[in-house]
Amino acid sequence: MGRHGRRRRVAVLLIGIVAAIGPIAGCSGDSDTPAETTTPSATTTAPPTTTTAPETTTAPPVTSEVATEPAPTPQAAEPTIVGCQMGLGPIETYWSDGTVTGYSDYCQSVHDENLQGEAEANTPVCDGTVCTFPNGATVPDRNADAPVVPAP
Repeated sequence: MGRHGRRRRVAVLLIGIVAAIGPIAGCSGDSDTPAETTTPSATTTAPPTTTTAPETTTAPPVTSEVATEPAPTPQAAEPTIVGCQMGLGPIETYWSDGTVTGYSDYCQSVHDENLQGEAEANTPVCDGTVCTFPNGATVPDRNADAPVVPAP
């Protein structure tokens, strides 16, 4: 017999001994429950498998040139009126660009409204004998007819 035959014989003999002793080992001891037994398991080794992922190619990014129109230059906004000088003095107009000028139709109308309000606040209502102001003050009516005194 050659080397391989002897190894095969030893392997078969070992398997037979393990198979014969296995059931006997399970019957040892005084308990009614069987002891744990181990049975040899055959293991096979598969050759390692390797997989390779297919190569992927990426296309270079597509760049497209977009024609852009030049942004329009912003026009300076026409200044607007932000205020008027209050009171009854000369008309002054304050503009959003920081300038101050004299006359403007808007500030003239504001001036006229203020003047009308002042006139109404200081104009009494007269009944021929007494004049009453909006705040309740009274004065004798100057336009009332003075009593006619016969001349001597």
